[in-house]
Amino acid sequence: MVRRMGFLMGLALLVGACSGCGVLYTVVKSESKLDRLAVPMTKAEVIEQVGRPDRVLRDDGRLLVWEYSLTARKQWLYELALCPVSIWIGGCIFYPFTNVAAEHQREYPYHIVLVNDELCAWGAPAAILQRRRACASSGTAAIGSGGMLGRPEPVVTGVGPINRDMIDRYRTMAVMPFVDAAAAQGSGSRVAGIVTTLLLDLDVNMVERAKLDEVFKEQVIQLKHADDAEVLKVGKLVGAHAIVVGEVQQWERTEGDQISRVSLALRMIDVESGLVLFHGEGHGSDATADDPEGLARVIAHRILARFGSQTGLLGSGRIGINWDLQESAGARYYFVRELRGGLPAEKAGLKVGDRVVACNGAVLSSVSSEREAKRLCQVEAGQILRLEVRRAGQPIEISLTAEKRPGL
Repeated sequence: MVRRMGFLMGLALLVGACSGCGVLYTVVKSESKLDRLAVPMTKAEVIEQVGRPDRVLRDDGRLLVWEYSLTARKQWLYELALCPVSIWIGGCIFYPFTNVAAEHQREYPYHIVLVNDELCAWGAPAAILQRRRACASSGTAAIGSGGMLGRPEPVVTGVGPINRDMIDRYRTMAVMPFVDAAAAQGSGSRVAGIVTTLLLDLDVNMVERAKLDEVFKEQVIQLKHADDAEVLKVGKLVGAHAIVVGEVQQWERTEGDQISRVSLALRMIDVESGLVLFHGEGHGSDATADDPEGLARVIAHRILARFGSQTGLLGSGRIGINWDLQESAGARYYFVRELRGGLPAEKAGLKVGDRVVACNGAVLSSVSSEREAKRLCQVEAGQILRLEVRRAGQPIEISLTAEKRPGL
């Protein structure tokens, strides 16, 4: 009986000491609790797993950003080491004493982002900045069913005679400045920049804007008022095989109802024959973007996804990987930089830092270009993609089924 009482008193003293010097506190507040999060997960499930936030940074009825002040995973070891000092000098009375004693920051901010009360992204603010922007502007960062959360898809079309057999004739393209929308000066240049970036992502060689400006000046042609004949001439002079022209028909932000509205159209033209190779247009409205540019980017992406699928530059399926083609010891491979939450690659177990050395048995070691590598790893919606992976030097095989790409 005496021994039992002694044990209980010792345990009580230990718990009290640990509480006083912050050990238990740092265990409860450890960032490791974020490991319980997964996509898809509702707002109620997030609260159940990690508790209520310390601060609400944003709540516009759709996008919700919570901040939690959490300690590092091994912070409790640090607190335990200082416990003999802090329990006598300060501890729980002058919380947090250990921060002062060693000029050591105890807690750090972590953000959790939800869209329409469903989990979208989480982590340290700097680490998830791009994912948070994706949640805010396009709502596609964490999607379980393949559609966008709470945001209507823009209406887009994209048609034309260009196909897989023709695309190699148009290795270099030039995007001319789009015509501005009424009362939205500069909107045409912004959309032209977006289209240029998206075409670069499809591995199309693009003529630099500075070179285009220079040729326009030499030809004494007004950039914004040139007709098709003039821009075709400029396209030839800069070495482009095709040019992209277009216009922004609507670009507005209605402050009363906080809705952005964008409408745009583009044409891809053969500089030699004047044949329209591809024509696309789209329009949409969005109550989440602070500026129409985010919506314009989504519309242009959807249009060019159709172009990429039609020409074989892009598969109709998506797996949710951001990877770079790299080379080591003369062999090429894809280095996985980012995985989008809730999409097939993450679900199948692929990890950031993995090296993909083959797709469906086709090795990447000797590919000659980014385009060739992408074609080897291209996948259509519903098809299985088998990836041969090197992780920490160990071979792994991962199979996944591609989802349908939005907009197709």
